[in-house]
Parts: sequence; C-alpha cells; structure tokens
Amino acid sequence: MVRLLVVLIITVLATSACSRTSFFYHRIPTLINWAIDDYLTLDRQQQVEFDDALDNLLEWHQTEELPKYVDLLDRVIVRMDSSTPLRVEDMATWQAEADTYSEALQLQAVRSLAGLIPSLSATQHQELRQALDKKQVELESKYVDRSDEGYRQDAIDNLEDNLSDYLGKLTNAQKADINAAAQNMIRYDSVWLARRKEWFDGFYALVTNPGPDAEAALLAFLTRSERAPAAEYVHNTEVIMQAMVDVLNARTDKQNRKLISKLTNLRDDLATLIVDEPEA
Repeated sequence: MVRLLVVLIITVLATSACSRTSFFYHRIPTLINWAIDDYLTLDRQQQVEFDDALDNLLEWHQTEELPKYVDLLDRVIVRMDSSTPLRVEDMATWQAEADTYSEALQLQAVRSLAGLIPSLSATQHQELRQALDKKQVELESKYVDRSDEGYRQDAIDNLEDNLSDYLGKLTNAQKADINAAAQNMIRYDSVWLARRKEWFDGFYALVTNPGPDAEAALLAFLTRSERAPAAEYVHNTEVIMQAMVDVLNARTDKQNRKLISKLTNLRDDLATLIVDEPEA
C-alpha cells in the first residue's frame, strides 16, 4: 500500500509536464483511493483516517518536498539549455537525487498511514490476499510469455514514447540509438516477478501480523526489501541511461525548444503548488 501511494504521486509528477500538472496533483487523493479500492474496501472510520493521513502527507509534500523538485528542475533546465554535451554522470546524479526524494516520500507515507494496519479485519486481510494474488497473476501473464523480440520491442516503444513526450518527433538516428540500446538489454522478467511475489508475500505477512508497533515493523520491512538490485537491472539501467544521453545530445534546435518548454512548464506548475510553512 505504501509503495502504491509513492508510485502514484511520483507518476503524476513525472508524467504531467504540462499545464495539467496542478489538476492531476490535486486529484492524487482521488486517484489513490481508486487504486486502494482494488486491494481493500475500507469501512467508514478507516476511510476517514485514511483521508486525513493522505491530506497530511500531501501537505508535507507540498511544503517540504516540492521546493526540492523545483530546485532540481532549475538545475536540469540550465544544464540542458547549455551548449555543453550531456554526460551519463549528469543523468546519474539527477536520478540519484530524485531517488532520495522518493525514499523520503516513502518514509513519510509509512509514518502517516501505518496506523491503519492494525484496524484491518480478517475479511479485509482475505480481500488483500486475493487482490495481491490476482495482481501477481496479471503481471506474470503480461510478461512471462513475451518473446525476446517482444521484450525488446516493448523497451523500444517505452523509450521512444518517453523521449518523444519531451522532444517531439524523433529522428531516424535517434531511433537507431534506441534500437541499439534495446538489443543490448538483458531480460530479467523472471527475477523481477520472483522478487515482486516475495514482496507481496512479505507485505501481506506484515499486514496480518504487524506486532505492537506497525510503523516500526513496516519501516523495517521496507528497509529489508530495498536490497541491492539484480545485476540485470543495473546493466539495463546503464544501457537506458546511455541511450537517453545519446538521444538528448543529438536533439535538434526544435527538439531543444520543446524540451526546455516542457521542463519549464513542469517547473512552474510545481512552484505554484508549493505551500509555505506556517509561521510559528
């Protein structure tokens, strides 16, 4: 549940580089409630507590975290609008910084929402178990039977879609860079699915038996689950990052204008969402 909240918030921010950012951000509570409904049916009191916790989480995010996002985007925009070629090290630094924001959000989500866990009933436990199992089956049916060609085509489509969102139509040379990267990627579907199932099982065990301190138990579980990523994942991440750098360094003037405009719009939209801390 905690990861679901974090993923939804990060996804909204990452995919809303336009004037719709504020609209989507303010709809995060609705989107999260829709997503939670796929896993649990909360009773009236639980829903009230959940909504209050979610409001507090988003208030914290707008007050303390969004200024950091804006600062990062300011630096990215300056770097991308310069004539100096982008380096993989630049991309890795930005990604590492963004990861720290995601980790902070996850930690705050645990603190805000852990109180809900002890109130879940046996019926809700069963509902959660069935939903997790259904989700695992859906993931396996989606990924396990893909051919190697299908896997690489999915990687190509994802990269092209993500980059074209910010650059516009890609050139043939840029598409060739993406294609070459996809051919160099290593499949790790089975590793990812196995880890996903292990996480689902561990989370369910914690929810059904959190012990006297649900917050501490959940924090400990998340810490244990954040182990070193699979070697295949590390390799693919490096390949993708290099491909993105190659494509960005080959961007045309028109693509650069679109990129800077997209990033600036996102930066400005996030700035409007920042809530100043109340005076003491």
